[in-house]
Amino acid sequence: MAMDYEAMTDEKLLELAQHYFNGTDDFEQDPEEGAYIVKIAADRGNADALCEYGTCLLNGTGVPKDDKAALQYWEQSAEKGCALATYKIAVCHLNGLCGLEKDPSKGAVLLDKAAQLGDADAMFRLALLYENGVGVPKDSGKADEYVRSAAKQDHPIACFFLGMKIMSGAGEDREKIAQAVQLIGFAAESGEAQAQFVYGSLFQNGQGVEKDLAQAAGWYRRSAKAGFPPANQALMQLGFPGVQ
Repeated sequence: MAMDYEAMTDEKLLELAQHYFNGTDDFEQDPEEGAYIVKIAADRGNADALCEYGTCLLNGTGVPKDDKAALQYWEQSAEKGCALATYKIAVCHLNGLCGLEKDPSKGAVLLDKAAQLGDADAMFRLALLYENGVGVPKDSGKADEYVRSAAKQDHPIACFFLGMKIMSGAGEDREKIAQAVQLIGFAAESGEAQAQFVYGSLFQNGQGVEKDLAQAAGWYRRSAKAGFPPANQALMQLGFPGVQ
């Protein structure tokens, strides 16, 4: 029996669309149906749906690719306060995408807005801009501030960056070392290949954790499978088979 999409709430429509996009919970993967469902909620003015449909247009997921139309949907979503859409528009300005000219300054302004709305990706991206002086004055203090803000939201790469920074200045401070290991470990568990490599090296060297070559090899293997070449070299140096 056909479902009455029009009778569903926007939240239910978005949830249902994800099942069609991913092919989960007894739903066959059907990107066209997923995009159709998202557009129903987008046409109602739902900010999250507007953002999601823009992403469908950008990637050609269930609809023909149209990056300029994607930008228009993100702009509508951002006007309604969607942090993710604001972030996506910022990236377009930073990289000159979706028909926009490259303008790091405009990108930085929008990243700041998205960060204030709570978007962790925006916080981390803004940290990189401040660290390198792109679109904003170079300011390592602000860079650190934004990295810490993103890490508080469990942003994996921010956690890795922060963990490495803490580790580099920890000296013999066991509390700081433990904090750094926890952050790096979280990033590794989240699938960040470089973090997996570093986490493996901590086990190899017994730095902040008990020395465990089997654990080290396991993390090197995961990192290598994720596409980080130095991990494969480290794995073979330990005497374990490399990842093909």
